[in-house]
Amino acid sequence: MTALSEHDAASLLAFVSELRGLDDPLPFPLELVTGLQTLIAADQVSYSELNPVERVSLLQVWHFADGEDLVFRGGGAEDELFWSLRHTHPTCSYRTASGDWTTARKVSDFLSLREFRRTPIYEGLYRGEIDHWLDVGLAPERARTRLFIFTRYGQADFDERDRLVATLLQPHLARRAEEAEAALRAAESLASIEEGASDEAQRVVLCSAAGVIEFGSASSRGLLERYLGLDNGRVPTSVLARRKLTLRDGDQSLRIRIARTGDLHLLMLEERDSRIEKLTTRERQVLEQVAAGRGNAAIALVLGMAPATVAKHLEHAYRKLGVQNRTAAAALLSSDGAWPVTAL
Repeated sequence: MTALSEHDAASLLAFVSELRGLDDPLPFPLELVTGLQTLIAADQVSYSELNPVERVSLLQVWHFADGEDLVFRGGGAEDELFWSLRHTHPTCSYRTASGDWTTARKVSDFLSLREFRRTPIYEGLYRGEIDHWLDVGLAPERARTRLFIFTRYGQADFDERDRLVATLLQPHLARRAEEAEAALRAAESLASIEEGASDEAQRVVLCSAAGVIEFGSASSRGLLERYLGLDNGRVPTSVLARRKLTLRDGDQSLRIRIARTGDLHLLMLEERDSRIEKLTTRERQVLEQVAAGRGNAAIALVLGMAPATVAKHLEHAYRKLGVQNRTAAAALLSSDGAWPVTAL
């Protein structure tokens, strides 16, 4: 069984400590990606954020061992070639097929170096630059995948020590993403409040450290009263100490995300119908297509399944949601908001 040396453990703890104190609006800035190279030796370390639905690159942050760094949004000159060959990449094809993006994987888990060199993506993009590949990612969203990639050329493959470090890093990177994006949403919510955007304001509550509500619409206060049973009109400090929590009331649930902004706590409220959680990924994907106005035949074409399978998924979804037809099911899904769905 692989175990970290005392030096490796100390280095990992130091990195995690710096990660928690990182003051940058980007979840994974160049400084962070560069730091990963000190934990897992590689010729190149990169953070790759892609939209698999639109088949475009969203963000690339690259650090090379020779000191060259690149940060760019959108696709590059080889973008079209990459998407045409992506399915021949061993780890990319595995993650797309399995839905597993959070387990550390190496190309050599699937192919020998000789076999890898014979793949179209190696011939088209990696020859003379990459021989060995290790990656680990964050949980996927419908239109976003996020991977941390380590590559080597002309040296030994990544070993189980490297995989263990990547595995131990993953939950801390996921937490960094959550916290950075919560802070961004908090800033956007505050801006909306200042601009008088009432729709957004209805989902936001500002509290003092003692739980006194400084700002909140009547509907937002009503949600907190219903789910929390406020103590003298105050939000419990035990709630404010959390980063997020979900409370339930019958088929309804209230998701609360909490971020600090100055001396205040910002609570972002999302009420949802918990029946949606009973749906499988495929059932939700089918309903999303229904909500977009597509019939069974068109849905079958988009999702790559038989029309009879589409009908079966709808039948199961109706039963779980307690509705009788596609219109009611799609309406329930639409009113629920943006729950994440695994990418196709």
